[in-house]
Amino acid sequence: MSQSAKFFYVQVKQLNDADAFYTNCLGMLTESTTISGKEKGILVKIDQDTNLFLTEHKHQNQTNKILLTSDDCLEDYCRLKSRGVVFKKTPSYLNEGLSIEFSDPYGNDFTILEQRNYNED
Repeated sequence: MSQSAKFFYVQVKQLNDADAFYTNCLGMLTESTTISGKEKGILVKIDQDTNLFLTEHKHQNQTNKILLTSDDCLEDYCRLKSRGVVFKKTPSYLNEGLSIEFSDPYGNDFTILEQRNYNED
């Protein structure tokens, strides 16, 4: 069995504000932590294998484009919109499935994708 955990650095300007956005608006589980014994940050658990580390510092391997998967993109869209998330546009259909896009207050871009096979009989 092959297991691969995914860990991404995401830069934010203010940890307290970021914690509130990721917890209250996005509904994600967060935990304040310190890495390497010195850098404070917030660990955001996306799913069983994927974590974001929110930090105020720049990292060489950081990302600002995050792809999340969903079982029900429309439900997520309505839930997140009711919590104050501002979307770039309404849900749209791609070859890969239904998707929605938004940014966090720090300019990090999120895509939520509900994968669909439009060729199923």
